[in-house]
Amino acid sequence: MKMAFVLNLAFACIELIGGLWTNSVAILSDALHDFGDALAVALAIFLEKFSHRQSDGKFSYGYRRFSTLGALITGIILIVGSIFILIESVPRLLNPQQPHAEGMILLALLGLAVNGFAAYRVSKGESLNEKMLMWHMLEDVVGWAMVLVGAIVMKFYDIPQLDAGMAIVLALWILYNVFRNVREALQVFLMATPSGIAISEVEEAVRKISLVADIHHAHLWSLDGENHIFTAHIVLQSGAKMEDMEIVKGQVKKRVKDFGIIEATIEVEHSGEACMDPQH
Repeated sequence: MKMAFVLNLAFACIELIGGLWTNSVAILSDALHDFGDALAVALAIFLEKFSHRQSDGKFSYGYRRFSTLGALITGIILIVGSIFILIESVPRLLNPQQPHAEGMILLALLGLAVNGFAAYRVSKGESLNEKMLMWHMLEDVVGWAMVLVGAIVMKFYDIPQLDAGMAIVLALWILYNVFRNVREALQVFLMATPSGIAISEVEEAVRKISLVADIHHAHLWSLDGENHIFTAHIVLQSGAKMEDMEIVKGQVKKRVKDFGIIEATIEVEHSGEACMDPQH
């Protein structure tokens, strides 16, 4: 992420100068986007590092959700930047100005190289924060590919509207993908069941454990989109002894780790015993 920050900030400055030189609203829009990216990456670096602090009395589950908070803020920055691009581009579509096509081609080639390398580096991350940043980088790669094709077309044909049109298409594509990632971050904050995991699958895996008669009051949520928390009431089969409780609890905790669950809190009940929390 540090590499992505340096590349985005440096290239945003180049884009700003290049956009003014080429008179291209598409490149100026991407310059604004990259400045937003640099801010988002700086924030993401801080929050990602902060999120690995150990749990304490203030945050008993740890600080992992600060990473998800970074993803949410990054998404908001992208949304605001994309809306600004649309506001600036629509008037240029109605009153087009001819950009400098040759300069756009040179900047597009440089943009593809810089953002492609940054996307490759960030793609190695696993957190929602890093995934959101990867979308930043991929959007830039696709955007520069679009600018390159458009600039080549404008070099041979008098279609100045294409510049603003590319900026609008890019902004709409960014909004579409960011909304999907923001929705995932919001689901984490709202304690939804993690995507890709059905709580019924976890329950079924637990039921297969020896001496387990049933499971109820199962809850599953995620700290940051990667590390999940699970709680449940386990009913032991008739005839199970007191020492079986610890054995079953250990087996349950081991089994649920296959689902990315890092912490499981298990309450054990005996068959025929009334649950002390009858309402789910």
